[in-house]
Amino acid sequence: MPMATRVPDLLRLRANADPHAVALVVDDGPTLTYGRWDERSDAMARGLSAGGVAAGDRVALLFDNARWTDYAVCYLAVHKTGAVAVPLSPRFSPSEITRILGHAEVSLLVCPSDLAMPVDGLALADPQQLEAGHAAEPLPDLPPAGAGLAEIIYTSGTTGSPKGVACSHESILVHDLPPEAPAGAVTFAHAFPIGTNAGQECLRMPLRRPATAVVLPAFDPERLCAVIAERGIERLQLVPAMAQVIVDSGAAGRHDVSSVERVTLSSAPAPPDLLPRVAEAFPQASVWNAYALTESGGARTVMRYDPSRPGSVGRPVGRTEVRVVDDAGTDLPTGSTGEVLLRRAGAPRREYYRDPAATAAAFEGDWLRTGDLGYLDEEGFLFLVDRKKDLVISGGLNISSVEVENALYGHPAVAEAAVFGVPHAVLGQAVAAAVVVRSPTEARDLQARVRQQLGEHKVPRQVFYVDQLPRNETGKVLKRQLRERFAAPPVSRAAPEGVRSDTEAAVVAVWEEILGRADIGVHDDFFDLGGQSLAAAQVVARLSDTFDVELPVTAVFERPTVAELAGAVEDALAETR
Repeated sequence: MPMATRVPDLLRLRANADPHAVALVVDDGPTLTYGRWDERSDAMARGLSAGGVAAGDRVALLFDNARWTDYAVCYLAVHKTGAVAVPLSPRFSPSEITRILGHAEVSLLVCPSDLAMPVDGLALADPQQLEAGHAAEPLPDLPPAGAGLAEIIYTSGTTGSPKGVACSHESILVHDLPPEAPAGAVTFAHAFPIGTNAGQECLRMPLRRPATAVVLPAFDPERLCAVIAERGIERLQLVPAMAQVIVDSGAAGRHDVSSVERVTLSSAPAPPDLLPRVAEAFPQASVWNAYALTESGGARTVMRYDPSRPGSVGRPVGRTEVRVVDDAGTDLPTGSTGEVLLRRAGAPRREYYRDPAATAAAFEGDWLRTGDLGYLDEEGFLFLVDRKKDLVISGGLNISSVEVENALYGHPAVAEAAVFGVPHAVLGQAVAAAVVVRSPTEARDLQARVRQQLGEHKVPRQVFYVDQLPRNETGKVLKRQLRERFAAPPVSRAAPEGVRSDTEAAVVAVWEEILGRADIGVHDDFFDLGGQSLAAAQVVARLSDTFDVELPVTAVFERPTVAELAGAVEDALAETR
């Protein structure tokens, strides 16, 4: 394939080579061929240009996974105007999106009408209107190809607000093929949210090589395994939390998943005991573990599951290089634990948009300081030990403890708050908070306060009341002590109380199926029983179908006991009568 200097070059080459080949499919939704992707993005680029979008402008794209094909068209159209894409999804709260739009200096927000949110001084555009009526207009002239800015990916850091990772065209085109990459076309499936680094890489995969990407609007293990059987999916891209839900659900055993040749886990460290269970669930597939960060660009490690190295995230791919250093930046010997540094030799580094101080702190030349602690063995395999900073990684998403603390401090009863991660069997970590209160208040009230300001995945699942926070002599909270103190699960729980209505019985039956346990009482809390956001979404979907009602996606979070959730179902039924 000729050299590409921008993402549209990749699309044009694929469209010319095989215009009728399917590039993208949304499960139970639209399909996009390479030819239509090219034609539609041309039309939308003309619409953007006619609306005043010029090279270098920042254009935000707010879409959910159900409209992945429309998002893909918009993303390529932005690049065809020479503008900079700022991909977003509803995983961000409205207040976070507002801050991002301001920080990125966005001049236009493109989104479907039902996701539109008014922002003072910001123009809004509907994608269908942009695409319509511009077939005869010429495409805008692009500036000379080079290392100009292509996209800004917002990811939560440790300073409280999402950071924008600025990615140049050269940076996003850098890509080394993983080990054992097949030469022919492949079909792969994923459910990564739009705007994540993993989602962006999956968007570009059909452009780098002949491939069909099948996107699930929402993750559900039963539906994913059904899609595998229906479409003959050959590759799966998962975060460890998704893989954990799949193996716990047993869904792979109820469908023909023999077409899967490769399962890749990424975006968060995978628990060592998860990998053999994934291999058992997909017996015809090789299981791979990958490690990369949004900031690291094309630098990454990957390995095929090896029982002799269950905790490793692999060796460098292609031109990737890995170092392990001490606090002074001195390289450490094999087997010694220190901070992990990554780079891809010869590739431009990424930066934090409009934040030179954060960029300087994160990079040593072109080496990224990952903030992860790890070590290399004698054969160059990387093992991660811990996070250097107090970032909570829950279900593959980075959560700033400071950001959640600030939201808690907004509650009038909270005098002090410290947020940290505690072990979770599915998510890897769950968000927990230790609080000192001025007056008695329910944990639900504190969770509601966070929910008003931040995304659901940032709401503390556990709230611990303490008389004082442990601090060192300089006043810094010792979160290590909090993690150690509250890491263990509750010693016991009250005997489960039986159901009192048909609705409660139905809720219990759904919980038992999804959580894989049979001792659930009407006053048990879903999250205390091991539930998490992916499982909560499944509960809402199943109950909505069972009772033919519309439950909000937040139903389980706001009413997490059987009795409360049954009440929500009955309220919804009453509204339909």
